[in-house]
Amino acid sequence: MVIESNLQRIKASLSEGNSAEQTVTYRTRDNLDSEAKPRILEVIEDMLDEIKQMKETFRLGTKEIQLRAEIYAKLTESWIILVDLRPERLKAYGQLLESDKALIEIHVISLLNKLDKLLNLL
Repeated sequence: MVIESNLQRIKASLSEGNSAEQTVTYRTRDNLDSEAKPRILEVIEDMLDEIKQMKETFRLGTKEIQLRAEIYAKLTESWIILVDLRPERLKAYGQLLESDKALIEIHVISLLNKLDKLLNLL
């Protein structure tokens, strides 16, 4: 399932032109040559076909992923990262100025509060 999921994400990135995605804090630069993309997609389709054959051969069931659980897991992971960004947890990165600590704390607390709102909406 993990292999299929990863292959489906790669396929979507290549097929939908998402390979040059720009978000708030990062961007994905498409550095694949145009000749490689169809070959990559061809191998991915071959791998997905083989996974399908294995599913049929071994009579594997289909796992149902609950959207609520998937969102909850991603939000929980984000919560852990934000807690680790609190100034008192950043000691391994060296000494922070008090003004930087205060600024970081404001943003982290704000994001944690908003994340809490999201969790409550589930």
